[in-house]
Amino acid sequence: MTNRETGRSLLPLAEAAAYLSLPVSAVEALVAGQFLPIAGSSAAGAPAPGATTPGAGATGAIPPEFRMVDLKAFLARNADYGSGNLLHFPPDDPDPQALLDDLDARSEEMARRAFEIFAAAITEARSWSEEEKGRFVAQAKARFEAILAVTAQGAEVDQALVADLGEVGAAAAWSASSLPQLLVVLRISRDLVVQTAVELAEERGGRWGLALSLLLTRVLPAMDRLTDALAQGYWDAVVRREEEASARYAHVVEHSSDGVWEADLDGRISYANAAFAVIVGWDIDALEGVALTDLFPAPGSGVTLDTLTPTRPGPSEPFEVSLRRPDGIRRVLAVRVQPRRVDDQVVGFQGVARDTTAVHDLEAEKNEFLALVTHDLRTPLSTIVGMGATLETHGDELPADRIKRMGEAVRRQAERISRLADDLYDVSRLEASSLLIAVRPVDLAQVVQAALDTVDPHREVVAQVEVGIPSGVAVMADPRRLEQIVANLVANSFEHGSAPIAIQLARTTPSEVTFTVSDSGPGVAPEVVPVLFSRVHTLSRNHHAGRVGLGTGLGLFLVRGLVEAMGGRVAYHPGEPGSCFEVTLLPPRRPADSLVL
Repeated sequence: MTNRETGRSLLPLAEAAAYLSLPVSAVEALVAGQFLPIAGSSAAGAPAPGATTPGAGATGAIPPEFRMVDLKAFLARNADYGSGNLLHFPPDDPDPQALLDDLDARSEEMARRAFEIFAAAITEARSWSEEEKGRFVAQAKARFEAILAVTAQGAEVDQALVADLGEVGAAAAWSASSLPQLLVVLRISRDLVVQTAVELAEERGGRWGLALSLLLTRVLPAMDRLTDALAQGYWDAVVRREEEASARYAHVVEHSSDGVWEADLDGRISYANAAFAVIVGWDIDALEGVALTDLFPAPGSGVTLDTLTPTRPGPSEPFEVSLRRPDGIRRVLAVRVQPRRVDDQVVGFQGVARDTTAVHDLEAEKNEFLALVTHDLRTPLSTIVGMGATLETHGDELPADRIKRMGEAVRRQAERISRLADDLYDVSRLEASSLLIAVRPVDLAQVVQAALDTVDPHREVVAQVEVGIPSGVAVMADPRRLEQIVANLVANSFEHGSAPIAIQLARTTPSEVTFTVSDSGPGVAPEVVPVLFSRVHTLSRNHHAGRVGLGTGLGLFLVRGLVEAMGGRVAYHPGEPGSCFEVTLLPPRRPADSLVL
């Protein structure tokens, strides 16, 4: 007989110690500490009248005896801490394992009851499809089997399932599942296990109450630990997800190309990213505490402190503000500001500024370009229309020489329109990098003469052009494009300069050939020089004293594009007086006798 196999209801001290697998002295200490009652005591650890405690040594003392039920209860209370697996009982005692087996057999029944209870608590589950209901029941059945396995197998499996449930909770958090619903499911599972165990114990009779009690001392704490593990895993994942989201947000803000800032209730900067510091031209370390009205000075623009610190609810409308940075650079910004609220109270303001200077300037440049092209078209068209009307009305009355001059004027204006159209086409191809250039050795003097013919075929105007380029000077160029370059420079000199106009060879070296086109006009205003070769610029009376002409700027833009496409460069230098344009091209590598046009 093992030390736990006895059918008696009372055991003496020695047998009780053997049943508990403890020394006699340990049992005496438990009795003295009122942790273990002796038979006949009126309370735990309090001897009955006339009884003698163990070890008293009194003559005629009654040997202490222990009730079996008290010993088993002690084992149940301390099963995890020293007496081994509480489910190992003598064969003739009610075995909690039998309850576990019966509970396991009813796992599917409990799973179906779990869905009914869940659907009563969570109304949306009532509209689930049969497939969704079946999946819930299957998961619930597996959950019940896992709970019962934990109860039967002990702490090692318990800890493994705790870790698994922590991962389940984390996965639920990452998939944005509802934690309350998960906890409801676990609570339903816990209550169903207890309820079903009680029903089974009642069916088997009253002597199964101890087995039921021992079973529940394992089931209930295990379920509580599993619930805690799932909730802990869920909230750990929520915190981790929030930290990652916060880190991503901070990275986006810090590396955004838009300027982002936060301000306090007084409209002073409390945070700004690097892009905002660059946009407004401030050192980022110096921005903290700076008033928004100091960063966005816009007299007459309507941008006030109220605009920069709106308190009304809802998204604010974006507005545009133009500012000049401390380094003098102008910036146009599209700004959006909104209040930052905590518990429906405004605690500060957040703003985003996007630099739209390039877009703003491009729009202004486009509008100016359209206006200038329209002007350049209107002038020759007006001449053509006027002369055509004169010929139509008074053609029979006009002398032949007058009609001839009018015809020549119409032709020249039509050629002017044609050149403008060609320039527009070539500019579009330059910007699309699709303009074909056939570079070969050409005689510079011959190309210059051909260019003058295109400007004035009858040599009435170009007679005022002095050419100082000797024959035989060769350059690497597309002859038609080089002719276009010279023609545009000469036409520009006539339009915006004054005669005489000179085309001179400036220098020749083994690596380059340079010629100049200069006039005797007032020259170019210093503020126009930086944009002289841009796609659009205006040479108006503001830039040329006494001149009223307007130019699209396409001629000089096209000159630069063509020269650079042929491997050369073009520059402007003030003349004495007038303007001087310097064109540098590459010399040919072949002998001069191979020159072609």
